[in-house]
Amino acid sequence: MIPDNVTWFSDISHLLAEKLHKSAGSQQSTVRLLHIDRLTGGDIHEAYRLHTSAGNYFLKTNTHPEAYRMFACEYHALERIHQTRTIRVPKPIAYYQAKGRAFLLMEFMEKGKPVPRFWDLFAEQLALLHEVSYPLYGFEEDNFIGLLPQPNPRMKHWPEFFAEARISPLVRQAFDQQLMDVSDLRLAESVLKKLPELLPDDRASLLHGDLWGGNFMVGDNGLPAVYDPASYFGHREMDIAMADLFSGFDRLFFEAYATLARLEQGWRRRLRLHQLYYLLVHLLLFGRSYYHQVKDILQTYA
Repeated sequence: MIPDNVTWFSDISHLLAEKLHKSAGSQQSTVRLLHIDRLTGGDIHEAYRLHTSAGNYFLKTNTHPEAYRMFACEYHALERIHQTRTIRVPKPIAYYQAKGRAFLLMEFMEKGKPVPRFWDLFAEQLALLHEVSYPLYGFEEDNFIGLLPQPNPRMKHWPEFFAEARISPLVRQAFDQQLMDVSDLRLAESVLKKLPELLPDDRASLLHGDLWGGNFMVGDNGLPAVYDPASYFGHREMDIAMADLFSGFDRLFFEAYATLARLEQGWRRRLRLHQLYYLLVHLLLFGRSYYHQVKDILQTYA
């Protein structure tokens, strides 16, 4: 029932059973754990599928010092998106810490086959999510993108937010870690000064925040579902820029979204500039293999 390498399970089994019981509701007097499957594919956390008498659940766990805060932030982002009823996310159930290990418990989403017009519907649902807005950019809490802290101060203008809360901190970290040099800093400073003329203000939209091909799936109903958010209120082109950065999204998605969301003129030219943030994240997390893409964008817009 329990894999041999899940040595921590006996220490937290009673606590987990309590969380499962609460999520199952009053219909279940007890919730029995029937089986645990270790899942693969994640870069940061351990992941498990819990087979129980009340259904299947998804469990993330990690002993990283910041894991509890990371799971708390992910829970809040999932809850915020879930409440919009725009695009499906796994329903978050609980986050907690025990015996030096943090946990995030949520709904387990089964995979299915895409319905006709899947990409059009994906674009439509994402556009609806982006209609959820706030007067200021930022979020009620700082959170994370991968293992990196993601500051979310409240700001009025997108170019200012993109410069001060997204690009500047990562450029400084990359320089301190000798991943960028002084000439790169000068290029970055030049780009930052030009941001007010390069990036238009838009409504501050609720973003997924890390929308690459590995963070969506076809649900059991054939519709899109997204997960692993790094949410905040930002420019909606950020989600489109991340979707465009790596493979996984059909061109129909971008065409449908641009039409539905009525993106401002020049949005295609701005994608690479918005991708600078995600490439800096990858430079810091995965090393110099992303340096040349960062450098190319800085040279293009400086």
